[in-house]
Amino acid sequence: MHRTSRLRTSLLSLAAALAAAMTAAAPASAAPAPAAAPASAANVGPVVVYLTGMGGGPQNIAEAAARDHLARQAAELGFAGSQCRVTEGPIFQHVTGNYYNAMIKATCSGDPAVSTPTRTLNRLIGPNGEHISTVWNVPPGYRVEGSLGQLYTSPREGTVPLYHCVVRKDNFLSGDVNCEGQTYVSRLGWFYPGQPAGVGSAPLMRCMVGKQREFFESNATNCEGQTSGGQLGWVFTG
Repeated sequence: MHRTSRLRTSLLSLAAALAAAMTAAAPASAAPAPAAAPASAANVGPVVVYLTGMGGGPQNIAEAAARDHLARQAAELGFAGSQCRVTEGPIFQHVTGNYYNAMIKATCSGDPAVSTPTRTLNRLIGPNGEHISTVWNVPPGYRVEGSLGQLYTSPREGTVPLYHCVVRKDNFLSGDVNCEGQTYVSRLGWFYPGQPAGVGSAPLMRCMVGKQREFFESNATNCEGQTSGGQLGWVFTG
C-alpha cells in the first residue's frame, strides 16, 4: 500500500511539473545541441530522452490521458519532474463526434535515477525498415527487434560511454562524444572498447544495409550478411 502511494505521488508530481512546463513550451528542434555536453571529467555526454504521451477521448480527457502516459514513461525511466520539459502539444486529432486523440511531446535530460546496474540495449525497427539501437523508450511506430546485450548504467573498470548519434536522419552508435562530427542524441550507457577478461560479453558491430547504407547494430561479426562498418566494442551479457 505504501509503495503504491509513493508511486502515485511521484507520478502526480511529475505530471504537475510537465503541466507547468506547458506555459513555457517551445517547439522542439530536430536534434539536441551537442554543446549541451558537459566539459566535466572524461567529457561524458548527457542523457537526453524524447518522450511522446498519447491519449484519447473528449478533449479534456484525451489531454489528461496523454499527460499521464508521458509522466508514467518518464517515471519508469527514472526521471524526476524537474528533469522534463514539454516541447510540443497538446496536439489534438479529431476522430469522430466528441472523441479526439491527443499527443504531447517532452524532453527529459540529466542522469535518471537507476535501480539496476545494467540496461538492455535493444535494436528497434521502424515502419520503413530503419533501425535504432537504444536502452531508452520505444518511439511511436517502432518495435523491438531483439536485444544486443547489456550496457552498464555507471562506469566500470575498462568501460567507456556509448552514444546514440544521427547522420542525415540515420541513427547510429558511437563511442565518440562528438559523434564523429555528426549530431549528438544521447548517452546510452557504458560498454567495453576491447574484449574484457572474465566477463560475459558479445561483439557490438556497426553494420550497413541497402543501397542507402542504412546503419544498424549487430552482434554478428559478419553483420548478418550485410556490409560491415567495423566493430564498436563489446557489450556485457552476464
